[in-house]
Amino acid sequence: MASESKETRLKQKATLEAKLQKRLTLLAEKSLDEKKIARDVLVKELKAKLKETATRLRAIAANVQRTAELAAVKAERLAKPKEEHPKAKKAAPEPSPETKAKKKKKKEEEAKPQEG
Repeated sequence: MASESKETRLKQKATLEAKLQKRLTLLAEKSLDEKKIARDVLVKELKAKLKETATRLRAIAANVQRTAELAAVKAERLAKPKEEHPKAKKAAPEPSPETKAKKKKKKEEEAKPQEG
Protein backbone atom coordinates (compact mmCIF):
# COMPACT_ATOMS: atom_id res chain seq x y z
CA MET A 1 0.00 0.00 0.00
CA ALA A 2 2.87 2.36 -0.67
CA SER A 3 1.07 4.61 -3.09
CA GLU A 4 1.78 8.29 -3.65
CA SER A 5 -1.51 8.79 -5.51
CA LYS A 6 -4.31 10.51 -3.66
CA GLU A 7 -7.00 8.66 -5.60
CA THR A 8 -5.46 5.29 -4.75
CA ARG A 9 -5.21 6.18 -1.09
CA LEU A 10 -8.85 7.30 -1.04
CA LYS A 11 -9.91 3.97 -2.55
CA GLN A 12 -7.82 2.11 0.02
CA LYS A 13 -9.37 4.13 2.82
CA ALA A 14 -12.89 3.34 1.61
CA THR A 15 -12.04 -0.36 1.35
CA LEU A 16 -10.53 -0.44 4.82
CA GLU A 17 -13.51 1.38 6.32
CA ALA A 18 -15.88 -1.13 4.70
CA LYS A 19 -13.84 -4.07 6.05
CA LEU A 20 -13.75 -2.52 9.53
CA GLN A 21 -17.48 -1.90 9.52
CA LYS A 22 -18.12 -5.48 8.39
CA ARG A 23 -15.86 -6.84 11.15
CA LEU A 24 -17.49 -4.66 13.80
CA THR A 25 -20.93 -5.81 12.69
CA LEU A 26 -19.84 -9.45 12.84
CA LEU A 27 -18.45 -9.05 16.35
CA ALA A 28 -21.53 -7.17 17.49
CA GLU A 29 -23.72 -10.04 16.21
CA LYS A 30 -21.69 -12.42 18.39
CA SER A 31 -22.76 -10.29 21.39
CA LEU A 32 -19.23 -9.32 22.36
CA ASP A 33 -18.78 -6.37 24.67
CA GLU A 34 -16.91 -3.20 23.63
CA LYS A 35 -13.68 -4.17 25.40
CA LYS A 36 -13.38 -7.47 23.55
CA ILE A 37 -14.25 -5.81 20.25
CA ALA A 38 -11.55 -3.19 20.88
CA ARG A 39 -8.99 -5.93 21.59
CA ASP A 40 -9.82 -7.90 18.44
CA VAL A 41 -6.69 -8.35 16.34
CA LEU A 42 -8.34 -7.65 12.99
CA VAL A 43 -10.07 -4.55 14.31
CA LYS A 44 -6.73 -3.22 15.62
CA GLU A 45 -5.02 -3.99 12.33
CA LEU A 46 -7.73 -2.30 10.25
CA LYS A 47 -7.70 0.78 12.50
CA ALA A 48 -3.90 1.00 12.22
CA LYS A 49 -4.06 0.80 8.43
CA LEU A 50 -6.78 3.48 8.39
CA LYS A 51 -4.60 5.71 10.55
CA GLU A 52 -1.61 5.13 8.25
CA THR A 53 -3.70 5.93 5.18
CA ALA A 54 -5.01 9.13 6.78
CA THR A 55 -1.44 10.18 7.59
CA ARG A 56 -0.36 9.60 3.99
CA LEU A 57 -3.35 11.57 2.70
CA ARG A 58 -2.37 14.50 4.94
CA ALA A 59 1.22 14.29 3.66
CA ILE A 60 0.03 14.22 0.06
CA ALA A 61 -2.20 17.25 0.70
CA ALA A 62 0.69 19.13 2.33
CA ASN A 63 2.92 18.31 -0.64
CA VAL A 64 0.29 19.55 -3.10
CA GLN A 65 -0.16 22.74 -1.09
CA ARG A 66 3.61 23.36 -0.97
CA THR A 67 3.90 22.78 -4.71
CA ALA A 68 1.11 25.27 -5.34
CA GLU A 69 2.77 27.87 -3.09
CA LEU A 70 6.11 27.42 -4.83
CA ALA A 71 4.45 27.73 -8.24
CA ALA A 72 2.78 30.96 -7.14
CA VAL A 73 6.09 32.36 -5.91
CA LYS A 74 7.79 31.38 -9.15
CA ALA A 75 5.03 32.98 -11.24
CA GLU A 76 5.27 36.13 -9.15
CA ARG A 77 9.04 36.24 -9.56
CA LEU A 78 8.76 35.76 -13.33
CA ALA A 79 6.12 38.48 -13.57
CA LYS A 80 8.47 41.08 -12.10
CA PRO A 81 10.52 42.98 -14.67
CA LYS A 82 14.05 41.73 -14.79
CA GLU A 83 16.57 44.19 -13.40
CA GLU A 84 19.47 45.16 -15.62
CA HIS A 85 22.79 44.02 -14.27
CA PRO A 86 25.95 45.45 -15.81
CA LYS A 87 28.00 42.73 -17.44
CA ALA A 88 31.36 44.08 -16.28
CA LYS A 89 31.87 43.89 -12.55
CA LYS A 90 33.05 46.95 -10.75
CA ALA A 91 36.58 46.78 -9.36
CA ALA A 92 36.90 46.32 -5.64
CA PRO A 93 37.37 49.61 -3.81
CA GLU A 94 41.00 50.53 -3.23
CA PRO A 95 42.00 49.91 0.41
CA SER A 96 42.93 53.00 2.40
CA PRO A 97 46.63 53.91 2.82
CA GLU A 98 46.45 53.03 6.54
CA THR A 99 45.28 49.51 5.71
CA LYS A 100 48.12 49.11 3.20
CA ALA A 101 50.66 50.22 5.79
CA LYS A 102 49.32 47.77 8.38
CA LYS A 103 49.45 44.86 5.94
CA LYS A 104 53.01 45.76 4.90
CA LYS A 105 54.11 45.98 8.54
CA LYS A 106 52.48 42.63 9.31
CA LYS A 107 54.29 40.96 6.39
CA GLU A 108 57.60 42.36 7.62
CA GLU A 109 56.96 41.02 11.15
CA GLU A 110 56.16 37.58 9.79
CA ALA A 111 59.32 37.57 7.67
CA LYS A 112 61.64 38.48 10.63
CA PRO A 113 61.17 35.24 12.64
CA GLN A 114 61.83 33.15 9.52
CA GLU A 115 65.16 34.95 8.85
CA GLY A 116 66.40 34.55 12.38
